Amino acid sequence: MQTSRFFVPAITCLLFAACQGREQPYGTGPDNPAADKDTGAAATPLAGVYTDTVPCNDCQGIATRLTLKPDSLYELQEVYLGRPNPTNYRRGPWRVRGQVVTLAPSGNDPVRRYQVEAARKLRLLDADGKPMQADNADYTLNYQTDGNLSETGTRREFTGRYTYLADAAVFVECGSDKRYAVAPADLNSDLQRQYGTTRKEAGKAVFLRVSATVKSQTAQAGTGTEEALVVDKILEMKPDPICPQAVK
Repeated sequence: MQTSRFFVPAITCLLFAACQGREQPYGTGPDNPAADKDTGAAATPLAGVYTDTVPCNDCQGIATRLTLKPDSLYELQEVYLGRPNPTNYRRGPWRVRGQVVTLAPSGNDPVRRYQVEAARKLRLLDADGKPMQADNADYTLNYQTDGNLSETGTRREFTGRYTYLADAAVFVECGSDKRYAVAPADLNSDLQRQYGTTRKEAGKAVFLRVSATVKSQTAQAGTGTEEALVVDKILEMKPDPICPQAVK
């Protein structure tokens, strides 16, 4: 996996984090729950898709697409233009402290940080926590869209609290607290069986991470329709329904 030279100093960001204090999770509510009493840009919900092409020391630029999901997971894709093997992909949890968004390390890639600026922009920070600057180069990612992260037909990873009782299943997403039903086709699958052996007692929630697609279905209770998850893969299930946002 190749990376640009301007990212190499970021390895020391791990030491920088230790000096700056504990980072706090960031959800999608209107308030910034960081320990710092910052206001302004960081108080804006940050979940969404950020894109731009940032400068590169030894290539034609890095086409970057960063998705900050409402459940505090991120996906980062970088395409190093002009290289024979250009694509770098990483994923993991994201956090915020004050007005600094942190992407947790992934594989051999170090931690990465961005300063939250006005108009929902993210500026890459160097190893000292200062905005990247070089010959007036722009290292800023621009907010593009919320990514339709919860619309019908969206397929992505979800983390949250899952409960199954009386032939009905409910999933509450971490970070957004958005409630989803679970499509009936999945109620007799491995999901239901694994829940039965994982939960502490009947009807109690468990922590669940799945790959799933959002669909619209007839409401299980009342009239009308509701959003539901069609689960295609169980990635993780634990008896304690603790979301990443609750880990201090």
